[in-house]
Amino acid sequence: LQSAGFGEPTMGDSVNMRNGKFVFEGRLESPVSVTVKVCPDSDQPASLGFIAENSPIRVMAAWKDVIERYGYRSIGGQTVEGSLNQEVYEKIAGVYGQILKAPEHKEYAEAQQKMAGLRNTDTEAYYKLQDETEPLSEAVRQRQLELIRENRTVESSVLNLRMMWNDMTLEELKEVFSVLDPKVQNSPMAAEVREEIAIRERVRPGQPAPDFSLETPDGSRLALSDLRGKYVLLDFWASWCRPCRASFPEMKKIYARFKDKGFEILGVTNDSRREDWLKALEQDQLPWKQVIDEFPEPYKPARVITMYAAPYLPTLILIGPDGKIIGQAKDKHQLVEWLEERL
Repeated sequence: LQSAGFGEPTMGDSVNMRNGKFVFEGRLESPVSVTVKVCPDSDQPASLGFIAENSPIRVMAAWKDVIERYGYRSIGGQTVEGSLNQEVYEKIAGVYGQILKAPEHKEYAEAQQKMAGLRNTDTEAYYKLQDETEPLSEAVRQRQLELIRENRTVESSVLNLRMMWNDMTLEELKEVFSVLDPKVQNSPMAAEVREEIAIRERVRPGQPAPDFSLETPDGSRLALSDLRGKYVLLDFWASWCRPCRASFPEMKKIYARFKDKGFEILGVTNDSRREDWLKALEQDQLPWKQVIDEFPEPYKPARVITMYAAPYLPTLILIGPDGKIIGQAKDKHQLVEWLEERL
């Protein structure tokens, strides 16, 4: 068994299973995410997970339901009884599936299923369907926010904000977080949300853009502050991001139009493999400056994209000649409007 309190050190323990049963005992300072790894003598280990709290909890699963995916073996079809935190988490996370089955959302559900096969094959069709299914996404979002507010005293209610915050403004995130009970706000489960709010506060429009230095394609270092005196667009992208690379022809037009007027683009790739980044640069022939982000910790987000709380790829953040953030452009049309107003 391993448990991690969302920002707290990982702890572990082990017991022998007898006749398909096992028991762990102890007390927790706060609810934690627990992973139980079942290690039979005659088969490879498989894991199941749930949220533990200080109450009698019963977990039931069948070995026949073991699933192997991406090199990881898990036990599917588990049921958990006795954990209010697990119950609330499942209830909020399950909203999407429930709404998808509603008769009034049949048309959107069918479109959503089509999207799965288009994401990596037809970007334009994918985003068209994404716009069409927005009413479904909004219905899910509103119901989840409603349930978070209803369960404001349960620690796990905050976990779903982690999956929702990319589509929330700072003001929305702060408003929902403020509704939660103080014990939830200060719990280990809320650590990432507290950190996200703090980061977003630091990169609000009008704030000094956090400086950084990263490696360029030729192996030298380039700092954001080296470009002070120009309007600088931070373009967070990656070689594997199809929408990012599909946007480059239009970006080249914008760059050609404004580059001699005090405008520069600094591409910050989220690639973890340098060779993939260099191959993409060679294929796309991008005329602006490029650096590659750093991954100081394995399996953690890259350093600079985290520093700027970039919610998705691509993300476009415009910085003024004074080094202060102008804002995150919602699309290239808004970016052009901002540049036309200033250059």
